[in-house]
Amino acid sequence: MKIVKTGLINLAVFATIIVSIEISINILRYIKNGIQSASPVSSKTIQMGEPIRTRWKQVFHPGVGHSHQKSEFNKNINTSKLVHDNISATEVFQSKKSFDSEFKILVLGGSTTDPLGTQFSGYRGTWVHHLFDGVSQSNPSRYIVDNAGNGGSTSSNELLRLITKLHSNHYDLAISFNGINEIYFANNPYLMNKENILASHMVLLAMGDFGILKGLDNKIYFSRPIPISIVKNSRTYLHLLNIKKKLTRPKPFTGLSEKEKDMIAYAANIWSRNIDFMNSVSLARNVQYLAILQPTLGIGSDYCSIGKDCKILDPDYMARMNYLYAFLREHCNIREYCMDISSDKDLTSNGLLYTDDRHPNSKGNKKIAELIQNRISQILSN
Repeated sequence: MKIVKTGLINLAVFATIIVSIEISINILRYIKNGIQSASPVSSKTIQMGEPIRTRWKQVFHPGVGHSHQKSEFNKNINTSKLVHDNISATEVFQSKKSFDSEFKILVLGGSTTDPLGTQFSGYRGTWVHHLFDGVSQSNPSRYIVDNAGNGGSTSSNELLRLITKLHSNHYDLAISFNGINEIYFANNPYLMNKENILASHMVLLAMGDFGILKGLDNKIYFSRPIPISIVKNSRTYLHLLNIKKKLTRPKPFTGLSEKEKDMIAYAANIWSRNIDFMNSVSLARNVQYLAILQPTLGIGSDYCSIGKDCKILDPDYMARMNYLYAFLREHCNIREYCMDISSDKDLTSNGLLYTDDRHPNSKGNKKIAELIQNRISQILSN
């Protein structure tokens, strides 16, 4: 009995220490985020196109899987003055007061396209901004661009956003910019279930791994017993996971297994069907459609050669992405409505064009815009 009592006392002391650590971490995090959000963006940062620290607070969206909140659009320097809902922000590109024609364009994609992606490409540094700044400067037309890009989206999420937007809008052109996030279909065990093909990768992870969701109504929903969900979402638990990851020696990479190859081929096939669906849906509503296979670092054999600054050091990641893109390129090249810019040498090997291993900076996005500007102009002039 005495041993049990001592054990319970020790357990209570340990729990008190953990709770105190958790409260302290959250207080410090709250103060840090408050200071950062209150700090104005400097004119130099804006002029130089430098990344701007941004915290996303994405939530479960019943129609499209996951989305930003309106409060994020209101606060972000890219969208605070634009008309927006939870799914997209609308910006007008026009170089002259008078215009001879008007086009409405819907843009779909992941974090590289996301209008709130200031942490990657700074103020008005997405490829969408660079593209339509260039198109409008060379053409006396008015372009109304509805940017529905959202971080963490796959082609399935883009398909849902396209259908949702077409219910209440007409567009002259719909553009989807994707490729890299299709690897989620090979990585996420919940997406390997074919019944979940249209589900959000982020929502499935939240429900399965963390057991907690936040909705558009700002209410918290639990998919697991509350105590387990609270522990798995605690800062202390996440810090311990990071420490464990750093202390664990990675296994040497010996090549992709046959199972991994099959799952990556499965992911590529889902992408090909989804862009077919998006093209068919667009045509059914008399909207032109263009899929753009996005570039990413590490594709090709010349990445990270001697003397280069390497942002990607994981051979497993590089092997998976190269295998995925081999299939994506095949699918894209047999479709007239698909444009493959994933082989551009600069955008697959030059780390100076990227903020991190996946996201182009403003210079990288400008390069992307230059590659696709003529194609967009030709489509809209027909």
